[in-house]
Amino acid sequence: MDLKKSSCATALHISIRRFTLACVLRSVSFGCVGAFARRISLTLIFLGAALLSAGIASAAVDFNRDIQPILAENCYACHGAGKQEGDLRLDRAEGVVVAKGEEDGIIVPGKSANSEMIRRVLATEPDELMPPAESGKKLTAEQRELLRQWVDQGAKYEKHWSLVPPVKVEPPKPAANIARVVNPIDAFIGARLEQAKLSMAPEADRETLIRRVSFALTGLPPTPEELAEYLRDMSPAAYENMVDRYMASPRFGEEMSRHWLDLVRYGDTHGLHLDNERLIWSYRDWVISAFNKNKPFDKFTIEQLAGDLIPDGTQEQLVGTGFNRCNVTTGEGGSIEDEWIFRNAVDRTSTMSEVWMGLTAGCSVCHNHKFDPITAKEYYSLYAFFYSAADPPLDNNALETKPVIRLETKEQLQQLKEYEERAEKARDQLEHRFNSLKYRDPFVEAKKSGDVTVVK
Repeated sequence: MDLKKSSCATALHISIRRFTLACVLRSVSFGCVGAFARRISLTLIFLGAALLSAGIASAAVDFNRDIQPILAENCYACHGAGKQEGDLRLDRAEGVVVAKGEEDGIIVPGKSANSEMIRRVLATEPDELMPPAESGKKLTAEQRELLRQWVDQGAKYEKHWSLVPPVKVEPPKPAANIARVVNPIDAFIGARLEQAKLSMAPEADRETLIRRVSFALTGLPPTPEELAEYLRDMSPAAYENMVDRYMASPRFGEEMSRHWLDLVRYGDTHGLHLDNERLIWSYRDWVISAFNKNKPFDKFTIEQLAGDLIPDGTQEQLVGTGFNRCNVTTGEGGSIEDEWIFRNAVDRTSTMSEVWMGLTAGCSVCHNHKFDPITAKEYYSLYAFFYSAADPPLDNNALETKPVIRLETKEQLQQLKEYEERAEKARDQLEHRFNSLKYRDPFVEAKKSGDVTVVK
């Protein structure tokens, strides 16, 4: 998928470039960063997460953004997945949101005045107020108002944000505080700034713009030559041309990979005890190449999690599974193998869940998750996949911990090709020489020359 031409995509088929750019911007939405190559705004970097997760600026109360944090902080300890005082559980709609047509209950959609939850959070009597004073929790006036608005607007519960498919939304109408809308993202930013009674700053000068873009896309300052080329380009597409040049640079993949490798806990050493060197640099290079080639995100995912299970897989796909070997390992004396089989599988399961699913699944190692939608049974069902890994539980502090594959550089592959061609040529010459020889029996030749006397 071409990042520069696409404006929206589903989570699995989005380009790997766009995914990591969204991570850099701290955005929680996959599908709304498609125009990044057309306009990188410093304002977007600071406000992107709030704008893109909210969709459009409006007065609508969003459960994941506005309500879930309030309930998690103040209510779930007593009325969540782990504990349900009074048989009341507030982390899901079942059992608390009454059916359509009913006039009274814990939560009556559209009718906060009839909802017991709202009555209790607005109560003035200590024995009625929720959360109770002895809990040490106290709602602010703003939080109470958000809860009331949420109920009046329908009390809609939502799934965990990372499990909700991205939806393309129409940009809001340009706000009065925007001088011009260069990109649809500007409209989102302007709408949010207008809510905060702020206005956009003037566009930065060209020297500042190229510096921001260069650091964002390559991690390096612009060279004098790059600056001069940008300043010479007076066309309307000068900015876009400059962004395209940086995205075509090998340094682009290196900078994007830096963020990804942090997420998947990459390291050049084992991480514990004697902390010996670990030969896993080829996985690092694989990630860099994936960004520079703009590998589709579904392939980027499959090849890292299960590249060795792809029928007729390539060596490159095997290298991608280096994700599964990035966890901390040890060869310390006294280590119990069964414990480390477990710990290695837990590390891989938890990391995959955090990076790909946005879930703090590690909590489910011991119990059903109290906030994120994952049970202990679901966690260990996923854990079983990583439990079957082929590597040993302990690394023996070795440079290479099996299973490993030998890799050749491009130069070595070229040399091997040349050697094979030379060997093939030599084989042809030998075969031709052999076929051109006529066999002569030494005995027959000697008899003809009289050098041999046959005795009867």
